[in-house]
Amino acid sequence: MLSSWPLLVGVFVVWCLWAIAASIQRAAEDARKGIPKEQRGGVSILPVIPLNPLVLWGVAYLIDDVSNPWGTLIVGAGHGVFAVLLMISIVRDWMCLRSIDK
Repeated sequence: MLSSWPLLVGVFVVWCLWAIAASIQRAAEDARKGIPKEQRGGVSILPVIPLNPLVLWGVAYLIDDVSNPWGTLIVGAGHGVFAVLLMISIVRDWMCLRSIDK
């Protein structure tokens, strides 16, 4: 069985990236509405972090018990795709936010 600790760390990193993407998206939405920087809202990461990473890590572990290493591969690959999409979202919203705040 593959070590599950690198998967857990990777999943947590991707969900932390999600928190950054959600914060920047919220700031960009508020900026489009004309809300000043100091009055813009934020996002809550609880209970998404830590519940989602732990549940997905557990799902991968259970699938690995039945069909090793498919759980790790599926959850890892899914989070790889999710990370790429989050990076695209971060860059897009950051550029939008930068252009509005100028």
